[in-house]
Amino acid sequence: MESQEGTNEKGKNKLLSPDPLRRKFVTELMHAFAQRKITFATLTGMNRKKIKQVAEMGYVKLKHGRYDEARKIFEVLCFLDHHNYFHHLALAGAYQKLKKYVDAVFQYTEVLKLSPKNANAFANRGEIFLRKKSYRKAAEDFREAILLDVKGDNRFSNRARALVIAIKRSLARDKELKEMQGQQQSLPPKRMVKPMEVFKSRKK
Repeated sequence: MESQEGTNEKGKNKLLSPDPLRRKFVTELMHAFAQRKITFATLTGMNRKKIKQVAEMGYVKLKHGRYDEARKIFEVLCFLDHHNYFHHLALAGAYQKLKKYVDAVFQYTEVLKLSPKNANAFANRGEIFLRKKSYRKAAEDFREAILLDVKGDNRFSNRARALVIAIKRSLARDKELKEMQGQQQSLPPKRMVKPMEVFKSRKK
């Protein structure tokens, strides 16, 4: 089986070739890239090992709390290789830590397009929805995460289970507050007692 590097090298040679078919090859390549069928890394014949090394470096920064540095690395990697779900997952994690929740949700959604059974993406996206009080969306994501791990071995699925309890408590608390407010509104207004009336009643 031909290696990825060998395929990239052949593509690069064909791209630089003075052959009349070069224009057709370039046009087809650019069309595929425009339709997101191939990545920029594939288009330019970048070294996959180097991309992986950069991704590992970015992950280390993410684990050590250097979120903005990790964000910059994975933003570049997502551009270079948008077919790699891990790049989107790490970028989403960096955005979530930086409280860029809209960007994080977008990236978690991209992960699920590439890796539909990713409990990590479901659990984290659900957590953002919960934070924003979008309980229905949060519940849907947590349900998916839980169903992916019936045995309870996956830590992200287990976190989803714990957060489902948090949703139920929040909903119960909101319901209780509404009931209390309804009871207060239904009570008749208290009659204001004038000081002189109290004095007269005591005299009798």
